[in-house]
Amino acid sequence: MRVLGVCLNWKVVGALAVAALAVLVLAPGLSASVLPVLLVLACPLSMVFMMRGMGSAGSHTVRAPATVAEAERDATIARLEAEVVALRAERFAPAPSAPVPEQWLPSELTLPT
Repeated sequence: MRVLGVCLNWKVVGALAVAALAVLVLAPGLSASVLPVLLVLACPLSMVFMMRGMGSAGSHTVRAPATVAEAERDATIARLEAEVVALRAERFAPAPSAPVPEQWLPSELTLPT
């Protein structure tokens, strides 16, 4: 629903209209203070419902590749990501201790042969 260049969710507009009607019927004295609040709430509530409807509210689904090129690209990305993990594991693995040259040892110690 597009009114005055602003996108509004029709469910939110309907719920706010019901709330406004309830206020007008049940407490007409409060309508002057409640109706502006309902108008202000229309925009953020519409945004929340539209985001949820588009799937941007945190649920990310993996879609199947549409073409062979996309499948090859996805396979290449997976292979490269695995290679990055392996390289990081190799780089940050503890280094093996290097052998100590005999000239650095005290004279009373000898290396086993």
